[in-house]
Amino acid sequence: MRGWAWWFGAAIAVLVTLAFTDPYGTQNQVTYLLDPLHRVLPELYRRDWFVSETPAYLPSWGWLAAWLYRIDPEGPAVMLTAHVAVTLATYAGVGWLVTALSRDARGFAIVVAVCAATMVRTLGGNYLLAGYLQPSTVASAGWVVAMAALVRRRYGLCGVVLALAGLLHINFLVLGIGLFPLAALARRDATRSELARLVVPQLVVLMYSLPDLLGATGASAEAVRIFIEFHAPGHYAAGRLARHLPELACWELAAFAVLPLLDAAAREARALWRFSLVAFAVTVATTAMVAVPALQSLTQVRWSRIAPFGQLACHILVVSAMLGYATTATAVSRRRRGAAAAAIALAILGTCRFLRCEPAITLAAAAGPLVIFGVPRRMASVAVTLATASVVAVVLWRSPRGAGLTTQPIGQPSELALESWARRDTPIDALFLTSPDLPRFRLLARRAIVVDTKSPPLRPDLLVAWYHRLCAVVQVRDAATHEWVEQRFPQLAPAQLAAVARSFGADYIVVGAATQLSGERVYGNAEYAVYRTPLANQ
Repeated sequence: MRGWAWWFGAAIAVLVTLAFTDPYGTQNQVTYLLDPLHRVLPELYRRDWFVSETPAYLPSWGWLAAWLYRIDPEGPAVMLTAHVAVTLATYAGVGWLVTALSRDARGFAIVVAVCAATMVRTLGGNYLLAGYLQPSTVASAGWVVAMAALVRRRYGLCGVVLALAGLLHINFLVLGIGLFPLAALARRDATRSELARLVVPQLVVLMYSLPDLLGATGASAEAVRIFIEFHAPGHYAAGRLARHLPELACWELAAFAVLPLLDAAAREARALWRFSLVAFAVTVATTAMVAVPALQSLTQVRWSRIAPFGQLACHILVVSAMLGYATTATAVSRRRRGAAAAAIALAILGTCRFLRCEPAITLAAAAGPLVIFGVPRRMASVAVTLATASVVAVVLWRSPRGAGLTTQPIGQPSELALESWARRDTPIDALFLTSPDLPRFRLLARRAIVVDTKSPPLRPDLLVAWYHRLCAVVQVRDAATHEWVEQRFPQLAPAQLAAVARSFGADYIVVGAATQLSGERVYGNAEYAVYRTPLANQ
């Protein structure tokens, strides 16, 4: 393809990045931006148990993101800019990986569009892309570049990029230091020198990160139960993880079926296939492993993070094979084409559920490979072009259409008004008792809270303390799920709320607008009310 076609592909990458961007304060940002903000403004969160009394989630990330707050103390503009930059860097890595197999810009456009729409979400709710800046998105960008370097046999670059990604997110270091050397060995052509260049940079970062790793080990039985049953069963429960294995298996089958169609890039295709196969094997083995009660503590490694990268490898193999059939003169039997088309269609049917598409769109997407491999070769290129245009159009149509391209943080007007009032009219060291399902308050109001269900500590002993803190907030000894805690808090009587606030030394209590407490009401709007914590004799 000509240069203009790649510029067109780059424009699509920019469009989908902007279309799928989320506002400031979305989901994990309410946890991962606290340490950077505290580094820049040490007076913040002095009385916040999670920020001031538990180790920082990811110290290197905290140091890096703190510089963003130094550029923009408010946060939304600089975090949005950094997110766009990291996402485009991820797509650049995808482009480098795609071009190892195919020089056709249409393949890049399809892969980018599908990545944006699905986030390559798979096993355990894990994803490769997100609509906002967080440590895993930066580390994921590094892994995509590392995949491309591995396929191209650039082991030194692969090792350095993996080390940097692991420095920002230690979970990626632990996983990558095993996955990528295994994938290199699976290539069967890696020398000892090449393996050393791949592993040594990661070992250096591992030694640097060892104290943090040791602090997060030794999970007790109670901590494991909290991880799996209370905190995030979707991420850690073996039964829930296993439900996604058939989908991953379908993509592996599809990638295997198209391998014979990639003769033009046979060596690179085999390397990428073997990477996907190693990722799949590790995912299956570890899912089975953590299902064994005696090994459940290993679930905190979160092995399922590997799955999206193996699935991305399969996506690229499949798209490259369709382009190869449409643009090369290599003869392909009808039976082989039919088997490949059927396998791809089956895998697409599993992935389309993440698009939340209407049945007609899902069926059309699954029918696409059948059409491309079914029409005569002279028409296949036209079919691929139509498929590319259709995929990009549907993805942009189904997107939020850039709803996050704003410096306005996420949240309903009443919630934002509450947070603005707290930031403006309360002491910087004030402590609030809020509902555990209001985690954005801590970040957007920039005030300490007693506890929330979104931000558990990483260390097992502190995870147990966090759980007991949540139980104490709703005055119970044990709770089955964090959702149950969130549902119980609004049911507490005024006297119970006051007692809880006094027990934690909270200055203010945030409740629903209809709730009346005995203390002084200092703020109210249509949805929320804030009271000073009443004295014991009130």
